[in-house]
Amino acid sequence: MIRLEGVCLFGEGRALLEDVHLAVMAGDLLAIHGPAGSGKSLLLAIAAARRTPARGEVWIAERSVASLQRSSLPLVHRDVAYLPPDSPLLEDETVLENVMLALAVRGADVPASETGALQALTALGLQGCTARRLNGLAGGERRLVALARALAGAAPLLVLDDPTGGLDANETERALVALASARDGGTAVLLATSDDDAIEALTARGARRARLDGGRLHGGLPGITLLPRRAEEASAAATARNELRRQGL
Repeated sequence: MIRLEGVCLFGEGRALLEDVHLAVMAGDLLAIHGPAGSGKSLLLAIAAARRTPARGEVWIAERSVASLQRSSLPLVHRDVAYLPPDSPLLEDETVLENVMLALAVRGADVPASETGALQALTALGLQGCTARRLNGLAGGERRLVALARALAGAAPLLVLDDPTGGLDANETERALVALASARDGGTAVLLATSDDDAIEALTARGARRARLDGGRLHGGLPGITLLPRRAEEASAAATARNELRRQGL
């Protein structure tokens, strides 16, 4: 899971992020939306342990990032597939080789890396582009390759900054389906976007949503749902309390 507690960031003589709290569990998808300049990219960089907040705690997979030595950060980064707004890709390598890299850095051998990369590319409709080089792709295709690389790494946590940026309607739909599928497979997914249509589509697929405006996050913490047995126990306790009140006890 990813958890942020009271995160603040300052710059330009003001609070860029102010007292941000959020939590994303395994099998959960939180979509953050807000206007340009609201701090979405800063927030996601902090959540992915790529930037340090001025105040507050960041927890990734139950580890406090602030308590770790710098030499331990690469281990944390292996748990987080981070997609920045402008994801660096290897221009002279093929689409398949770019995506295979995500699995290779996690220790997968070449056959396993190729299989995982092909699965991620197929999910995004890029199975016909595997042999093409990055410098020959259109903008939307490049963004899908970057997203495929994040998905292929099989990291337990996905932090995605504007994953549908530059995509057309069909590409966006494929991306949203892939993200919902990752969530359904038990991955914790945190993303940010300015695309209101994408937010509505994700919400329809069961995603939670939160709004970031002026550095303050509205929403972001999951609601508490009682399990059936706990709900029955709570109902029985309430009935007993009401009966005692009726009897004047």
